[in-house]
Amino acid sequence: MKYLIDIENDENDDFERLADNVGVLQVFDSKGNEITKSSKVSLFLSKNALIGLGTELIRLAHNFKEGKHYHIEPASKEIMVQTLGIFLTPDSCELIVGCSDEKVIDEYFKELDN
Repeated sequence: MKYLIDIENDENDDFERLADNVGVLQVFDSKGNEITKSSKVSLFLSKNALIGLGTELIRLAHNFKEGKHYHIEPASKEIMVQTLGIFLTPDSCELIVGCSDEKVIDEYFKELDN
């Protein structure tokens, strides 16, 4: 399957109509405690890293299986592993990207109101 993406116009992107393009971001400390609410995450990607990760995420979406996940570990002099189209610098933290069936975005706001 090949995708044609209108780089200049995002008004016709199919995934936006259903509002089910939802992601969950969690942050954990070195002891495994979730610290999401008190954290800020920055992700800086080069142009080719954006293209590489985006391409691999599209491939992952087409092979979607609940629970499937990838660990992207920082590079070291001994081991430089490209995962999901990118390398992480040695001073980066591990990034885990996983497949998860999430609700439509409106459902999360209903939960906040309760």
